[in-house]
Amino acid sequence: MSLEKNIKIIFENIKLENNIDFFKLWKETYKIVNPSKSLDLNNMLTAIRINKSFYLCKYFIFAKDLKGDFLECGVLKGFSSYLLRSLEDQLFKDTINNYFLIDSFEGLSDFLDEDKSLNPDIIQNKKGDLKANIEDVKVLFNQFKNVNIIKGWIPKVFESLDEKNKYKFVHIDVDLYQPTFDSLNYIYDKVVKGGIIITDDYRSPSFPGNQKAWEKYFNSKNIRSLSLPSGQAVVIKE
Repeated sequence: MSLEKNIKIIFENIKLENNIDFFKLWKETYKIVNPSKSLDLNNMLTAIRINKSFYLCKYFIFAKDLKGDFLECGVLKGFSSYLLRSLEDQLFKDTINNYFLIDSFEGLSDFLDEDKSLNPDIIQNKKGDLKANIEDVKVLFNQFKNVNIIKGWIPKVFESLDEKNKYKFVHIDVDLYQPTFDSLNYIYDKVVKGGIIITDDYRSPSFPGNQKAWEKYFNSKNIRSLSLPSGQAVVIKE
Protein backbone atom coordinates (compact mmCIF):
# COMPACT_ATOMS: atom_id res chain seq x y z
CA MET A 1 0.00 0.00 0.00
CA SER A 2 1.38 3.40 -0.98
CA LEU A 3 2.04 6.20 1.48
CA GLU A 4 -0.32 8.40 -0.53
CA LYS A 5 -3.18 6.00 0.07
CA ASN A 6 -2.48 6.03 3.80
CA ILE A 7 -2.37 9.83 3.87
CA LYS A 8 -5.75 10.01 2.17
CA ILE A 9 -7.23 7.42 4.55
CA ILE A 10 -6.08 9.49 7.54
CA PHE A 11 -6.61 13.07 6.44
CA GLU A 12 -9.34 13.16 3.80
CA ASN A 13 -12.76 14.24 5.11
CA ILE A 14 -11.37 15.69 8.33
CA LYS A 15 -13.49 18.72 9.12
CA LEU A 16 -12.29 21.56 11.31
CA GLU A 17 -14.54 24.18 12.90
CA ASN A 18 -17.09 25.79 10.55
CA ASN A 19 -16.94 22.60 8.48
CA ILE A 20 -13.55 23.61 7.06
CA ASP A 21 -11.93 20.82 5.04
CA PHE A 22 -8.45 20.50 6.57
CA PHE A 23 -6.80 18.49 3.79
CA LYS A 24 -8.21 20.75 1.06
CA LEU A 25 -6.92 23.81 2.89
CA TRP A 26 -3.51 22.20 3.32
CA LYS A 27 -3.22 21.29 -0.37
CA GLU A 28 -4.31 24.76 -1.46
CA THR A 29 -1.65 26.27 0.80
CA TYR A 30 1.00 23.96 -0.62
CA LYS A 31 0.21 25.03 -4.20
CA ILE A 32 0.36 28.71 -3.30
CA VAL A 33 3.58 28.52 -1.30
CA ASN A 34 5.28 26.09 -3.72
CA PRO A 35 3.87 27.03 -7.16
CA SER A 36 6.68 25.37 -9.08
CA LYS A 37 6.69 22.08 -7.15
CA SER A 38 4.33 19.16 -7.60
CA LEU A 39 2.86 17.66 -4.45
CA ASP A 40 4.33 14.22 -3.72
CA LEU A 41 2.11 12.37 -1.27
CA ASN A 42 4.46 9.38 -1.34
CA ASN A 43 7.18 11.43 0.35
CA MET A 44 7.52 10.78 4.09
CA LEU A 45 8.50 14.42 4.74
CA THR A 46 5.18 15.46 3.20
CA ALA A 47 3.31 13.12 5.53
CA ILE A 48 5.18 14.55 8.52
CA ARG A 49 4.37 18.12 7.45
CA ILE A 50 0.67 17.35 7.02
CA ASN A 51 0.57 15.79 10.48
CA LYS A 52 2.26 18.79 12.08
CA SER A 53 -0.03 21.18 10.22
CA PHE A 54 -3.08 19.39 11.57
CA TYR A 55 -1.96 19.95 15.17
CA LEU A 56 -1.13 23.58 14.40
CA CYS A 57 -4.64 24.11 13.07
CA LYS A 58 -6.31 22.41 16.04
CA TYR A 59 -4.42 24.46 18.62
CA PHE A 60 -4.89 27.62 16.57
CA ILE A 61 -8.66 27.08 16.64
CA PHE A 62 -8.50 26.45 20.39
CA ALA A 63 -6.97 29.91 20.92
CA LYS A 64 -9.02 31.75 18.32
CA ASP A 65 -11.33 33.59 20.73
CA LEU A 66 -8.56 34.87 22.99
CA LYS A 67 -7.34 38.44 22.78
CA GLY A 68 -3.83 38.64 21.42
CA ASP A 69 -1.69 38.35 18.32
CA PHE A 70 0.14 35.65 16.39
CA LEU A 71 3.91 35.30 16.52
CA GLU A 72 6.04 32.91 14.49
CA CYS A 73 9.76 32.55 15.10
CA GLY A 74 11.23 30.79 12.08
CA VAL A 75 9.25 31.45 8.91
CA LEU A 76 11.25 29.92 6.05
CA LYS A 77 8.91 30.18 3.01
CA GLY A 78 5.89 31.05 5.14
CA PHE A 79 3.93 27.80 4.83
CA SER A 80 2.67 27.46 8.42
CA SER A 81 1.77 31.13 8.77
CA TYR A 82 -0.02 31.18 5.44
CA LEU A 83 -1.97 28.05 6.39
CA LEU A 84 -3.11 29.56 9.69
CA ARG A 85 -3.79 33.00 8.23
CA SER A 86 -5.96 31.35 5.56
CA LEU A 87 -7.69 29.30 8.23
CA GLU A 88 -8.44 32.47 10.17
CA ASP A 89 -10.13 33.97 7.10
CA GLN A 90 -12.54 31.06 7.16
CA LEU A 91 -13.11 31.30 10.92
CA PHE A 92 -13.86 35.04 11.04
CA LYS A 93 -15.46 37.51 8.66
CA ASP A 94 -13.42 40.37 10.10
CA THR A 95 -9.90 39.45 11.17
CA ILE A 96 -8.67 41.39 14.19
CA ASN A 97 -5.35 39.65 14.90
CA ASN A 98 -1.92 40.88 13.89
CA TYR A 99 0.68 38.44 12.62
CA PHE A 100 4.35 38.93 13.39
CA LEU A 101 6.65 36.68 11.34
CA ILE A 102 10.31 36.66 12.40
CA ASP A 103 13.21 35.10 10.53
CA SER A 104 16.83 35.90 9.73
CA PHE A 105 16.17 34.87 6.12
CA GLU A 106 19.85 33.95 6.12
CA GLY A 107 19.47 30.32 7.11
CA LEU A 108 20.43 28.53 10.30
CA SER A 109 22.64 30.22 12.89
CA ASP A 110 25.62 28.68 14.70
CA PHE A 111 25.37 25.09 15.88
CA LEU A 112 26.27 24.53 19.54
CA ASP A 113 27.23 21.25 21.18
CA GLU A 114 23.58 20.85 22.20
CA ASP A 115 22.61 20.79 18.53
CA LYS A 116 24.88 17.95 17.49
CA SER A 117 23.22 14.60 16.94
CA LEU A 118 24.80 11.59 18.65
CA ASN A 119 23.46 9.35 15.88
CA PRO A 120 26.17 8.99 13.20
CA ASP A 121 23.54 8.03 10.63
CA ILE A 122 21.85 11.41 10.85
CA ILE A 123 22.92 13.85 8.14
CA GLN A 124 22.73 17.19 9.87
CA ASN A 125 22.21 20.61 8.40
CA LYS A 126 24.86 23.27 8.80
CA LYS A 127 25.05 27.00 9.37
CA GLY A 128 23.38 28.86 6.52
CA ASP A 129 21.09 25.99 5.49
CA LEU A 130 17.31 26.50 5.23
CA LYS A 131 17.63 29.96 3.78
CA ALA A 132 14.58 31.67 2.30
CA ASN A 133 14.04 34.81 0.23
CA ILE A 134 12.24 37.49 2.24
CA GLU A 135 10.93 39.14 -0.94
CA ASP A 136 9.14 35.92 -1.91
CA VAL A 137 7.56 35.75 1.54
CA LYS A 138 6.44 39.38 1.32
CA VAL A 139 4.76 38.68 -2.02
CA LEU A 140 3.07 35.62 -0.52
CA PHE A 141 1.40 37.74 2.18
CA ASN A 142 0.70 40.83 0.05
CA GLN A 143 -3.05 40.26 0.22
CA PHE A 144 -3.09 40.43 4.03
CA LYS A 145 -2.84 43.88 5.62
CA ASN A 146 -2.16 42.63 9.13
CA VAL A 147 0.96 40.51 8.49
CA ASN A 148 4.28 41.99 9.62
CA ILE A 149 7.41 40.28 8.29
CA ILE A 150 10.49 41.15 10.32
CA LYS A 151 14.05 40.24 9.31
CA GLY A 152 16.72 39.73 11.96
CA TRP A 153 18.51 37.34 14.25
CA ILE A 154 17.03 36.15 17.52
CA PRO A 155 17.15 37.63 20.16
CA LYS A 156 18.16 41.05 18.74
CA VAL A 157 15.19 41.07 16.37
CA PHE A 158 12.74 41.09 19.29
CA GLU A 159 13.67 44.75 19.81
CA SER A 160 11.61 45.43 16.67
CA LEU A 161 8.43 44.28 18.44
CA ASP A 162 6.33 46.48 20.69
CA GLU A 163 7.01 45.48 24.31
CA LYS A 164 3.29 45.87 25.00
CA ASN A 165 2.29 43.17 22.49
CA LYS A 166 0.42 40.18 23.87
CA TYR A 167 0.26 36.88 22.04
CA LYS A 168 -2.33 34.14 22.00
CA PHE A 169 -0.51 31.79 19.61
CA VAL A 170 3.25 31.39 19.26
CA HIS A 171 4.84 28.98 16.79
CA ILE A 172 8.55 28.34 17.34
CA ASP A 173 10.33 26.73 14.39
CA VAL A 174 13.94 27.85 14.74
CA ASP A 175 15.40 24.32 14.95
CA LEU A 176 18.42 25.07 17.13
CA TYR A 177 19.10 25.26 20.86
CA GLN A 178 19.98 28.92 21.42
CA PRO A 179 17.29 30.61 19.32
CA THR A 180 14.68 28.26 20.81
CA PHE A 181 15.71 29.16 24.35
CA ASP A 182 15.96 32.87 23.54
CA SER A 183 12.51 32.83 21.93
CA LEU A 184 10.92 31.23 24.97
CA ASN A 185 12.73 33.59 27.29
CA TYR A 186 11.32 36.57 25.38
CA ILE A 187 7.76 35.47 24.70
CA TYR A 188 6.57 33.46 27.67
CA ASP A 189 5.52 36.37 29.87
CA LYS A 190 3.86 38.01 26.85
CA VAL A 191 1.55 35.07 26.15
CA VAL A 192 -2.00 35.55 27.44
CA LYS A 193 -3.67 33.09 29.80
CA GLY A 194 -4.89 30.13 27.77
CA GLY A 195 -2.52 31.02 24.93
CA ILE A 196 -0.58 28.44 22.95
CA ILE A 197 3.18 27.98 22.58
CA ILE A 198 4.06 25.18 20.15
CA THR A 199 7.47 24.11 18.90
CA ASP A 200 8.04 22.26 15.66
CA ASP A 201 11.14 20.12 16.15
CA TYR A 202 10.81 18.74 19.67
CA ARG A 203 11.36 15.14 18.56
CA SER A 204 13.45 15.87 15.47
CA PRO A 205 16.54 13.63 15.26
CA SER A 206 18.18 16.31 13.12
CA PHE A 207 17.70 19.10 15.66
CA PRO A 208 18.14 17.69 19.19
CA GLY A 209 18.90 21.16 20.55
CA ASN A 210 15.27 22.18 20.19
CA GLN A 211 14.10 19.67 22.80
CA LYS A 212 17.01 20.46 25.12
CA ALA A 213 16.24 24.18 25.09
CA TRP A 214 12.49 23.59 25.48
CA GLU A 215 12.94 21.29 28.46
CA LYS A 216 15.56 23.47 30.10
CA TYR A 217 13.29 26.50 29.94
CA PHE A 218 10.07 24.89 31.13
CA ASN A 219 11.74 22.69 33.74
CA SER A 220 13.24 25.84 35.26
CA LYS A 221 9.70 27.17 35.66
CA ASN A 222 8.27 23.83 36.82
CA ILE A 223 5.89 23.84 33.85
CA ARG A 224 4.91 20.61 32.13
CA SER A 225 4.59 20.52 28.37
CA LEU A 226 2.98 17.90 26.17
CA SER A 227 4.92 15.97 23.55
CA LEU A 228 2.62 15.50 20.57
CA PRO A 229 2.46 12.42 18.29
CA SER A 230 3.55 14.69 15.43
CA GLY A 231 6.97 15.32 17.01
CA GLN A 232 5.97 18.78 18.18
CA ALA A 233 5.52 19.93 21.78
CA VAL A 234 2.98 22.34 23.21
CA VAL A 235 2.31 24.41 26.33
CA ILE A 236 -1.01 26.03 27.17
CA LYS A 237 -0.31 29.09 29.31
CA GLU A 238 -2.03 28.87 32.70
